[in-house]
Amino acid sequence: MYGLPLSQFTAARNERAKALKQKGEEELAATVAALPKPTVSAGALNELVHEDPSEVRALVQSGKRLRQAQEAAVSGKKGADLNEAIKEHRVALDAFERDLRRRKLSAPTLDKATQTLRVASLDPELWPLLERGLLHEDLTSSGFGIDPGLVPATPKKRAAPKAPPPKKDKRAEERRRRAQRKLAEAEQALEDAQRGAERALQDVERATADVEKARAALAELDD
Repeated sequence: MYGLPLSQFTAARNERAKALKQKGEEELAATVAALPKPTVSAGALNELVHEDPSEVRALVQSGKRLRQAQEAAVSGKKGADLNEAIKEHRVALDAFERDLRRRKLSAPTLDKATQTLRVASLDPELWPLLERGLLHEDLTSSGFGIDPGLVPATPKKRAAPKAPPPKKDKRAEERRRRAQRKLAEAEQALEDAQRGAERALQDVERATADVEKARAALAELDD
């Protein structure tokens, strides 16, 4: 049903629910009857998925690689290059968006469909719905959505070691104090670096969103 033109959805859903009820499968019939009708933008996405599943599979795979690269970036681990992963995901999105523009959707509907597509392509819980063309609502998110679960927690500062009993060697005590100051500075630098990494990813999100809006505006003028 979700692969049908939107105008046919309600009738197909009701007919299916009626047929199930006649077979005595009342619980399943009630479930089918309660299926929500997709929004115009979600319906356009579902139709495209059913027409050409290969593009959505490529998009989901690029979304998985982008999440992996994002995770590696915020954790400081070596992994896939984040910039390359963003480019790959952008190319996959562009291919899907070109098909959307061919459907002559209104500018607001195209914006909603593009945003829904971007969010669903990066959310593991939504991948099955996107790949099977079962989306029914418009999704929103800022940027390409850094996952808070991927951001490492700021490490707690370790308590400075208790000073040993006074000793006659003042030079050793001074060296100890300098070492303690360096430890505190190093821990602060680590916290600043982690915050910087998160801000950098947020900047990428905003830039990605601006590019998408500009592309949509240009496409509307071209049409």
